[in-house]
Amino acid sequence: MKEVKAIAFDMDGTLLIRDENGEDRIGSKTKEVLLRAQKAGIRLILASGRAYPKLLPYAKELQMDQHGGWLVEINGTAVYDLQKEQRRVFHQLHREEIMDLFEKCKAMEFEMCASLDDTLYCYIPQRLIPIKQAYVKAHGLADDVPLTAGAFALVYDNRKGYPHQYFIQEASELPLTMNKLCVTDEPERLPLVNDLLQEYQGKLWWGATTPRWLEILPIGVNKGEGVRHCCERMGIDPQQVMAFGDGENDIDMLRVCGYGYAMGNALDSVKRIAYDVCDNNRNEGPAKVIEQMLDTM
Repeated sequence: MKEVKAIAFDMDGTLLIRDENGEDRIGSKTKEVLLRAQKAGIRLILASGRAYPKLLPYAKELQMDQHGGWLVEINGTAVYDLQKEQRRVFHQLHREEIMDLFEKCKAMEFEMCASLDDTLYCYIPQRLIPIKQAYVKAHGLADDVPLTAGAFALVYDNRKGYPHQYFIQEASELPLTMNKLCVTDEPERLPLVNDLLQEYQGKLWWGATTPRWLEILPIGVNKGEGVRHCCERMGIDPQQVMAFGDGENDIDMLRVCGYGYAMGNALDSVKRIAYDVCDNNRNEGPAKVIEQMLDTM
């Protein structure tokens, strides 16, 4: 194995563990190992579908601002230099690019949400409202929780990362530019979106991050290019980067990096292209791999 000079992490389903209260946290062992890695001169990159407002608390917890860490936001739409507190936006999705697709998904009663930094624009079909209300009651969620879905749940409280949320009915209510458009549904229905997307080949990028969540971005946007840009700025060869991910939006990153690990809980399409497979996120699989590497340095 070549000397590893940076480690890139996907967030949901990889670095983060969701506890019994629905809160996302970094495992204690993982935090310990990553602080040790940074003291050894290895830099960290958080590469996520999230925008920087939802990433900064975790970056600060890991002291990445003190060790020259970077964020790859919204699957490569932007990057953020934590030490200099500088952000560079490369691409955004334009409303006119996805208006027709939005209306087609609406006709098929898919739930959709578009994000723009700390703001979420949500469409929830009427068929899902009573189902979501029953889910809130069954899971003891707060009465005022917005009914928007999460990547792993029918209802997830996104307000910490998206304090501004608007519920819309028409594509014309979307902002002129946005970070991404997400489509969510039960795993058995979500593949139907791929049929709608075939006419957008070469115009848009899309991929499933979980069996119930699909993200749509501008063409050419991916975590791999984001990580590559960070490496250029840090003077690091991507072949000297170890990366971990679980969703289809992680595939380009795992391919770009010299050591791309799929999580044990990753989609099969991700495991097929990985350098290797580690244990799942609940068992803090990446910490085991990184600790083993540090012990041989």
